[in-house]
Amino acid sequence: MGQVNYDYLDRYHFSTSYRRDGSSRFSKQSRWGNFWSVGAAWNVKKESFLKEISTINNLNLRASYGAQGNDKVGNYAYGGFYSIYNSLDNLGLLPSDLPTPDLKWETNLNLNIGADIALFNNRLVAQIDVYDRKSKDLLFQKPLSPSTGYSGIDANIGSLSNRGIDGQITGVPIRNKDFRWSITANVGHYKNKITKLPQKEILTGSIGQYGNTKKMVEGGSIYDFYIKEWAGVDPETGKATWYKDVKDATGNITGRTTTTNQNEASFYFEGSSLPDLYGGISNSFSYKGIDLSFLFSYSLGGKIFDGDQPMIMHVGSAPGRSWSKEALNRWTPENRDTDFPRLSYVTDSWNSIPSTRFLRSASYGRLKNLSLSYTIPRNLVSKWSLSDVRIRFVGENLLTFYGTQGLDPEQTVGGVTYYRYPAQKSYALVLNVSF
Repeated sequence: MGQVNYDYLDRYHFSTSYRRDGSSRFSKQSRWGNFWSVGAAWNVKKESFLKEISTINNLNLRASYGAQGNDKVGNYAYGGFYSIYNSLDNLGLLPSDLPTPDLKWETNLNLNIGADIALFNNRLVAQIDVYDRKSKDLLFQKPLSPSTGYSGIDANIGSLSNRGIDGQITGVPIRNKDFRWSITANVGHYKNKITKLPQKEILTGSIGQYGNTKKMVEGGSIYDFYIKEWAGVDPETGKATWYKDVKDATGNITGRTTTTNQNEASFYFEGSSLPDLYGGISNSFSYKGIDLSFLFSYSLGGKIFDGDQPMIMHVGSAPGRSWSKEALNRWTPENRDTDFPRLSYVTDSWNSIPSTRFLRSASYGRLKNLSLSYTIPRNLVSKWSLSDVRIRFVGENLLTFYGTQGLDPEQTVGGVTYYRYPAQKSYALVLNVSF
């Protein structure tokens, strides 16, 4: 590995790097990958035409482009392996992984263009970055036909792109001898697009026994939900219903109708788990010995599939398992206007298959943390032979503004939750004493 940096007149900065990495996860013939980067920055504030403008404290433009490698597959992934099985005390070997000698590094090409600016004696500071990340030779589990005896094989199967923008601005509205207030806001947005696949489609997003929730196709996104669409409960029979396409004799879709047979229900693209905007707003206040700070995080747009709900929305086919309180409003001959199907131990056991019934909005706001502290004046603590005494209250996840009860909206970018612990609300009272 190596790196070269060059600076000219403290105004123009150039850098380049190169590295060659080897990983034992790939075979000897494809073990090594070559990765590099180039970058440049221009300190515009140092130019003569800006030196005398006192309101501008900093203006820096930058750009970079380079390649990074990814080897996130199993150890010695290129080899064919066997598993040892015991059948009635007779040992045997069974092929567990197929050999992949051509497996190689995934490469990510990153273009980043950004700017840094500071104004009014650094009381207003902002950064903005626009990026375009293209990934090729993606390391992914390529599905195989069940008749092969294997669910899939590690392969370099396609490419995708991520484009987005990140920005942050910090302001100091008040700054004097006794009081200081600073506020920081950041925002992000990005889009994902699949540009190449080795086959027409790949189903992903498995949630245990309930199957997949996403489908990858060229031109789509790896975050697109592909599930059945819930149509509610038939008020006459109490059965769960879903939508299905209606086709003519030539196979063209002419409309859609509802069905109580989940095997007949059609799959549809039902939005993305990616938010439209995400970020946070933090504030910090300081008055003499009192300090207060808090962070409010947010996410707007996108969807979450609640994989825990099907477990407690069964219709009686899972004895001993808890029920959602919505079951109290289940369908009965006297209660027909409901969205919870009839109870039936023998039939209708598939009412809880993945569908839009369990797809929720991912928009939320959360008071992520709060800290309030008081430092006792030194002229008082010095009488106790102490140098510093500070009392602090800290809270985490104190308030959450979200429209769906019982679901933690702060999920991974994949947008599927399944047996995942929610963020815990916590409080702490801290005493710091220095002698």
